[in-house]
Amino acid sequence: MHVVSLLRTDMFSIRIGGVASGLDDLFPDWTELDRFGLVIDEPSGGVGATHLLQAAMMAYCDAKPPRRTSRAVYPEIYAFHIGKCHGAHGPYDFWPARRE
Repeated sequence: MHVVSLLRTDMFSIRIGGVASGLDDLFPDWTELDRFGLVIDEPSGGVGATHLLQAAMMAYCDAKPPRRTSRAVYPEIYAFHIGKCHGAHGPYDFWPARRE
């Protein structure tokens, strides 16, 4: 699934410390050069961070809007498995496979 074609930034309701916030508060000073990585240390550990991951994908696309319409561009997200592989996270758009 290509998440960026299904999601928009306005679909997120973000609260930080109980205060209504925006994507800029969650990822301050995000630029088109920024990337996002999850450290996974238990089986399917990335599942608990899926909303944060999706928000990072929106920040990645919002920083350079043409990325949203290019099928050749997947968000620069990475999964770092600690100790051993803790499940496949490809369905969460960690693609190509080398990003996991």
